[in-house]
Amino acid sequence: MRSGPPIPPTVILLSVTGLLPFLAGAGLSWAGHPPLAETAAFAVLTYGAVILSFLGGIVWGVAAASSHRLLAEHSVELFALSVIPPLVGWSALFLKSPHGYTLLALAFLGQLALDKRMRDMRLVPGWWVGLRLALSTGVILCLGVTAMAEWRVG
Repeated sequence: MRSGPPIPPTVILLSVTGLLPFLAGAGLSWAGHPPLAETAAFAVLTYGAVILSFLGGIVWGVAAASSHRLLAEHSVELFALSVIPPLVGWSALFLKSPHGYTLLALAFLGQLALDKRMRDMRLVPGWWVGLRLALSTGVILCLGVTAMAEWRVG
């Protein structure tokens, strides 16, 4: 069980707001109108790549803010790992469905492992991994729903 202060309410609100494009895009990808469904599906893929870049930026920022107290190899590790999410997200944009969605889902799982690593190094709040797990679960479900919609049409 997690100890420490609870997740700040503003963080919860903003996090849920960040899921809205995934939810809307996944829902609209099942809309009957093909141009709208295709646009919504591509929007989910693109937003996934953007969010992975955002998460990589968080890791870079954590590494930079903590580099004065980390062992040199841990600092280098985090800086190096921080560039992987944006590169994977960008690469997913070039893959045909459902492969792009699959790559993003795997990248979000990998990001969870990195979030856990940062928690174990005591670089993020105790509530961080729980929040990231909830958000990543929502994202991965939306990616799966969108991939199925694309597969259905394609």
